[in-house]
Formats: sequence, C-alpha cells, structure tokens
Amino acid sequence: MILALDVGNSRIKWGLYDGQGWRSKGWTPVTGVAALGVDWISIEAPARIVISNVAGQKVHRELEKLISHWPCETLWITAQAVQCGVTNRYSTPTQLGSDRWAALIAAWRRCGRSCVVVNAGTAMTVDALSDHGEFLGGLIVPGLTTMQSALAANTAALEMAPGHYSPFPARTEDAIFSGALTAMAGAVEKMLATLGIRQGHTPDCLISGGDAGLVCGQLSVTATIVDNLVLDGLIEIAQG
Repeated sequence: MILALDVGNSRIKWGLYDGQGWRSKGWTPVTGVAALGVDWISIEAPARIVISNVAGQKVHRELEKLISHWPCETLWITAQAVQCGVTNRYSTPTQLGSDRWAALIAAWRRCGRSCVVVNAGTAMTVDALSDHGEFLGGLIVPGLTTMQSALAANTAALEMAPGHYSPFPARTEDAIFSGALTAMAGAVEKMLATLGIRQGHTPDCLISGGDAGLVCGQLSVTATIVDNLVLDGLIEIAQG
C-alpha cells in the first residue's frame, strides 16, 4: 500500500493505492491536518508514504507528527532534472513546484506525447510537455477565486459577490466572474497554440483541480479532465 498526499495551497488531497488502483481517497482543508487522523483510522497501514507539499514548513511538521506512528519510509518529493521519463528544462530544476512536477510525470505516463498540463486551483498552472518528455516551461496565473478576490480587494467600487458566466455579462458580478474564467481559458488556449506550433501538431490537454470543469467548459479545443494528476504522479514516482 502506498499513501499519497497532494498538499496544496487550499486543500490536502490523499489517496491509498494498492498496486492496482485507488483503495480510498479523500481531502481536507490545508488548515485541518488533524482531521486526517480521523479519516485514516480505518485504512490499512501503508508500506510507503509519498508527499508533495507546497504549503510550507508548518504543514510539513504537522504531517510528520501525524504519520509518525506508521513505521514506513516517507518520501517528500522535489522536482528533479530527470525522473520517470520526464526531463525538467527549468533553469533551476528544483525550483519547480513538486505538485507541478508530479502532474507532469502523470501526464507523460498517460499521454506519452506533447501535452499541456493544467491544474486549476487557488493558482492555475499551465505547463508544456514536449513529444520527447521535456518540460519546456509553463505559466502561473491567479485562479478563479483569487482573481475575483483581488479585484474586490483593490477596487473601491467592487465587492466580492457570486457571479455566473455569460458571453455578454450585464451584471458586475457576472462580468468579474466571466472575465476571470475567460482569462484562465485564454491562457490554456494560448499555451496549446504555442506548443502546437513548436511540435507541428495539436497537443493533448489534461486539466485537474477544483475549477477544472469550469475552465474546460470555456475551451474551444478538446481537453480531458483528470481527477487528480498530482496523486497519479506521486504513485509513479514512488514506484519508479
């Protein structure tokens, strides 16, 4: 059994993998590490734990304490220059977020060809993977809620209010929501077009994260929603 944890800015997502598939999955807010102890009372003890953590040292320490009762190896992953068939072309490979690295590895395993790898959460990352398994680089843009909150916080006449998508918004809250979502979709489509020119064909597109469905719904190209690319990539790394 392998216990994989994707510790993001807002959520901790986890899954217990039995060698064939996911035995169980769950999530908790990143502020609720203690709640994982309750979730894990009934799960089988893992033989290995693999973790991607982008939430900082405080959460790292809390998780270390929580998992200390399991006498097994824990792998805290960092991006590498080369791993699981993927080559990291970041100028300093270790500066790439561990979650992005795991997602790229999962995407390469799934597609085996050029692909744009998107994670739409608190921030949205849009990463380019070549036909040779090279991570060429990527974008980081504010996520949907982050963009809306930034406008509300920095513009005196605007308030944070629920909005809905419209191609021609006639309410301010809808204009903010639609503008943010359109900007996110535009970033994905721009990267797809740029990578397509470089590779000479249309790349695949995989989208994960809490707002994956919203972003995917605004794209004019085909994309595949994957439940959690980071967890899938963590298993690849743990087994590699």
